[in-house]
Amino acid sequence: MIEICFEEKNDAMHVYRQLLKRAELLYKETSVYLQDQKVVIHIPVCESNYIEKILLPVMVYFIVNVKQNEWIYTILKEKFFYEEEEECHQILHMAQEILKGRRKGIARELTRHTFESYIKSSLNNWLCDPLSFSFSSYVRFRLRTYREMVAKLAEVAIDEYKLEQEYQMFIETLRQQVRSRKSRLSCVHLIFDESFIFYDDKGRRLKQEKLVQYMDEDLLKQKDVYIDTKVIAPLLSISPKKIYLYTKEQDHNMIITLRNVFQERVQLHGLHEFERNVKNLKNKGNALDFLSF
Repeated sequence: MIEICFEEKNDAMHVYRQLLKRAELLYKETSVYLQDQKVVIHIPVCESNYIEKILLPVMVYFIVNVKQNEWIYTILKEKFFYEEEEECHQILHMAQEILKGRRKGIARELTRHTFESYIKSSLNNWLCDPLSFSFSSYVRFRLRTYREMVAKLAEVAIDEYKLEQEYQMFIETLRQQVRSRKSRLSCVHLIFDESFIFYDDKGRRLKQEKLVQYMDEDLLKQKDVYIDTKVIAPLLSISPKKIYLYTKEQDHNMIITLRNVFQERVQLHGLHEFERNVKNLKNKGNALDFLSF
């Protein structure tokens, strides 16, 4: 018999229901009971792998998917004094993004797999039949390293949340610049292949000295926000109605920023499409020159 005592009845109920759900078809001889804040499991000899196949996965899932968020929330409230529910929710979401590996170059050791593996190892070395234990004591004494990892995750999530807030403010500032400016060219063709190359609406390359002529010096004097002088500042100064962006790296940071700032003005294309599109522009320009002659 295995007895697990919880401090909260909701926790006992969650584990109880998950055990029943997972075992309803395969482990008909095993009996699971809910007694107030305690889960009691009777495992017959014929179903000795119940711990490995059912109980262990349920406990890992419960800790990582239920309790972990609660613990992060407590850390945010008690250690970092976050009071706004929306802020806490966004930081929790950021923590999940980190665990899923969706934040590039951020704390690679903080992954869902690492967390689950550590808990699984902890339970594997200890969970057996018969056994009676308190869940809170198990967490306190056998998951110390894991709790340190959760605290680290909370700190990293806060840092990333703050950076994201700053980035969104930066994007909104640039969007305001876009909305306030008149277009000096109908469109710009922009190639990104390790570096950026500009072409105007006639398919002519815009070299650096030409871009400088378009540049609005007031943009460069702004002290409250840094504006990249090679790509963003020229685009803001020209403020084209359409930006045809050719690249094979759609997830590059600058590409993402350009799409966020200029929004529906940006039209993405593969690198291979550039030559054909610019050739069409030049042919169209030559035809217009001939007609005007």
